[in-house]
Amino acid sequence: MERVRFFYDFTSPYTYLASTRVDEIAARTGAEIAWIPVLLGGIMKATGNQPPAMLPARALYMPRDLARWAALYGVPFRMSPHFPINTLGALRAACALAAERPERHRLFADACFRAAWADGRDLGDRAVLTSLAAEEDRAFVSEAMDAPRWKEALKRNTEEAVAAGAFGAPTFVIGDDELFFGNDRLELLAWRLAHGAEAAR
Repeated sequence: MERVRFFYDFTSPYTYLASTRVDEIAARTGAEIAWIPVLLGGIMKATGNQPPAMLPARALYMPRDLARWAALYGVPFRMSPHFPINTLGALRAACALAAERPERHRLFADACFRAAWADGRDLGDRAVLTSLAAEEDRAFVSEAMDAPRWKEALKRNTEEAVAAGAFGAPTFVIGDDELFFGNDRLELLAWRLAHGAEAAR
């Protein structure tokens, strides 16, 4: 079984779209997908990249492109009225859950993605964010948003992504540095996982 690191930030609509397909890819290929929260802004800064919405022509193009992908995948989508979304608290909470309550990390991540990109809710609002956690996790999530150890964990995750070659999100990495960037590379990722490293040489 191959392990794929999935570096994600809730602020990216293309990462939301990719997140809706990773289970199917894992089932099809037998891969293990490890969800790792990162700060997309930190990756951009470290690599000299910039968000596509900063380019006027791409900003005009994105809503229609995103709607097409959502229709293809059969998933709900609406452009967030809070974009660009402040996801620091959500990502720190995700780091905490991944480390200490891993069985509920994925549930929280899915809830955050849906809230941001299907329901138009504001992940920067502490009350909204806390409500997305399971009832038994709400106090834990609230505390994690400001805890220094989870700030550091998010920083380390972001540095790990950059070290693996990431320059944006979503980024998928097999092994140390076999990188696939973007929602539109998911089928290429699935093909590689199904056929092995030698097929791609």
